[in-house]
Amino acid sequence: MRSDLHDLPVIYQHSTERAVCVRETEDGPDIWIPLSQCEIAPREADILGGLARGRVAILTASERVLMEKGLI
Repeated sequence: MRSDLHDLPVIYQHSTERAVCVRETEDGPDIWIPLSQCEIAPREADILGGLARGRVAILTASERVLMEKGLI
């Protein structure tokens, strides 16, 4: 069975209890994704520092969600 989940590097901006805000590029638009539709984690290199504004994080979401948000 093939999974349609993809891991993408994004620039973490902010998160709430229900959604995460990321950017594809440093000066790009904010993209909000419900946490019910994705997972976000710091890159392995930044794992000790955790998620921080302006740092690269790994976003995991389905192909459908990533296409709807214009990330692929």
